Amino acid sequence: MSGEGGVNVVLGEPRKAIVTMAVPLIISMIVAGVNTVADRMWCAGLGSDALAAIALVEPIYLVIMGIGNGFGVGAAAVVSRFIGAGDRSKASGCALNAVMFSLLFGLVLTPILVSMTSPLLGLIGSGDIDDIASDYMLQIVLFTFIHIMYGTISGIMRGEGAAKVARTIAIIMAVTNIILDPILIYGFGMGISGAGLSTSLATLTAVVFGLFLYLDGRMYIHMGFRGFRFHGDNLRTVLQVGIPQMLEYTVMYAMNIVLNYIVIWCAGSDGLTIYSVPNIVLEMALIPAMAIGSALVPVASSAFGQMDPDRMGSAFRYAMKLAVGIVGAFCIIIFFIPEPFLYMFTYNPDMEALRPQMVEALRIYCMFLPAYVLIPVCSSMLQAMMMPNRSVICAVVRNLLLIILYVIAAQYSLTAIFWAVFIGEVIGGLMMYLVANSSFEKVSGGWPDV
Repeated sequence: MSGEGGVNVVLGEPRKAIVTMAVPLIISMIVAGVNTVADRMWCAGLGSDALAAIALVEPIYLVIMGIGNGFGVGAAAVVSRFIGAGDRSKASGCALNAVMFSLLFGLVLTPILVSMTSPLLGLIGSGDIDDIASDYMLQIVLFTFIHIMYGTISGIMRGEGAAKVARTIAIIMAVTNIILDPILIYGFGMGISGAGLSTSLATLTAVVFGLFLYLDGRMYIHMGFRGFRFHGDNLRTVLQVGIPQMLEYTVMYAMNIVLNYIVIWCAGSDGLTIYSVPNIVLEMALIPAMAIGSALVPVASSAFGQMDPDRMGSAFRYAMKLAVGIVGAFCIIIFFIPEPFLYMFTYNPDMEALRPQMVEALRIYCMFLPAYVLIPVCSSMLQAMMMPNRSVICAVVRNLLLIILYVIAAQYSLTAIFWAVFIGEVIGGLMMYLVANSSFEKVSGGWPDV
């Protein structure tokens, strides 16, 4: 979906708009999730150390992706707001500034992260898996600017209602990665570094395709790069939402580095594998909530631009109910039959012995998901209301609470850490809901038509 059709969806009936945009996003995220599963599945054949190395590097990779997603969410919220206000030119200008700034930011950040690869891994306690973790991480950080641009371009597509196009580039990225994984890991004998290079090359392919669509004039947003100059007002408008969202992702994922360190301190690299592998299953179960939250941003932002509290509130309430209902159903299935979801990661003999504890972790984790889904949905609502700072504060408080709970739990056992995750995420989800709901009531109450 692109052009005028996508914009009509964004400006249409909120429930229909959320479903229409969320469905292709769910498909694209499932494909991306299968992509992640394929990465871990192929690397499981290399042994538990390979999976531990990926788990160790993953928060760093997610911080990089979070920067791009932050710019993308900022661009999506602003683009949708100007579309709702009927200003196509302003929407296009903001989108172009977001893309160019993300490229510049990424080019500056890339050499910094490359030079910090070994020191950073040493700081977070890589220990006996330092070499393979470095091999994997280097292939990721060499393409930092590409990973950041991907998140930005995808966000702009969602902002103009082109969810199907965003799905297409996600599918292109996932399929490319799935094809390259076995070729590079085993065919070329690159091992775990092949998995990292496969991820980066697949992202590059998706970025090139997305830029082609905009340069070819096939989208509602117009991007003319010839003679480009940064426009202060446009860039400030995007960064007003983008930077806080970027900080939220950065805080959330950077805190995971600290949490991983605590887990390693408590139970070693095998403990990190046991702790992290069930999260792959959770990420798949959370896809509907993440997609619904992403769909809520342009829908609620356009209502915000129109100063329509009824439409905005309807979208918010429907998004929460839909996300909790779908993810809750998945939780019930996972709780009662967890083993099949873990087989693909534990087929290696040295991984099979870790499966019982993974089952225990997965059962505990899935019980907090109905509360956790409030975080992405409510965060999206705060972005739409141009209140990203509140979302950042909630993320900081939630992660600090988790660190405290982890430190206490690590004095006892790995199982205690599983329960620390449960307590922290339930409190975090409820806190985010209270903040988002009270913020909406305050904003809508100040509009003259209420």
